[in-house]
Amino acid sequence: MTGRLAVSFAAALRAAALAAGASFASATLAQAHFQPEDIDMGRVQYHRTCAQCHGHNMVNSGTTVYDLRRFPVDDVERFQNSVTNGKGNMPSFKDALTPQQIELLWAYVGSRGGKEP
Repeated sequence: MTGRLAVSFAAALRAAALAAGASFASATLAQAHFQPEDIDMGRVQYHRTCAQCHGHNMVNSGTTVYDLRRFPVDDVERFQNSVTNGKGNMPSFKDALTPQQIELLWAYVGSRGGKEP
């Protein structure tokens, strides 16, 4: 599969997993790697939602806010919980972002901005 067909297939698999009661984490972790289209959409969402605090392209000193380049790539549940419920000085985005937007943010952060699969 290539192009849009592969993206549609991957999206359908994620939707089916979520509809079947799978958690956000298991549906996302089931992917062997992030789709380039998801990373790109996650980058757009990141710059719309997160960059003002976490830095352009996740680049910041890590002294006042968490350096997302160091976020454990195997801890999607922690990421989802932090974004959804907030943590420390970070506000909750539960009412501002959909689960799909959070999943796209994870594709961007979890792939280190597209630098790692």
